[in-house]
Amino acid sequence: MLGILNEQRIYDLLENSIIGRLGYTDGHRIYIIPISFLFYNRKYIIAHSREGQKIEIFRKNPDVCLAVDKIDNLSNWESIILWGKYDEITDQRERYYALDLLIRKIYKHKLREEQTAPDQLAIEESSILPDREKTIVYRIRIEKMSGRFERSGD
Repeated sequence: MLGILNEQRIYDLLENSIIGRLGYTDGHRIYIIPISFLFYNRKYIIAHSREGQKIEIFRKNPDVCLAVDKIDNLSNWESIILWGKYDEITDQRERYYALDLLIRKIYKHKLREEQTAPDQLAIEESSILPDREKTIVYRIRIEKMSGRFERSGD
């Protein structure tokens, strides 16, 4: 059965996902890259990057989209696409708070992957974010979301 995801299921999938594919354009080429992200307050995607070409493009053209999937097999999957605007977080307190939430989510996800007790898993913040001070923290202000699914009759 094919169908459209309701708003709550879209929220659930975004809250439980950590990797998505971010699409953006410089006006000539379309780029699609994987990012780790945090879905925040049902309005924003929080992410980070190093300064570079991607950030320069975002600053010139803030229109972006994010695709997130949960695929069990060819007959059982969910897929979301959302559209929004890039917004760099420059306020130091807000930047610290957003980055802290994102790092905590990544850490929690790594714990699940490893299936190890928290005190037995040594993850240094530097392994997730090598140079915190040079990191650009940004949010995507979500403007529109859409989701689809397929489920087999098994």
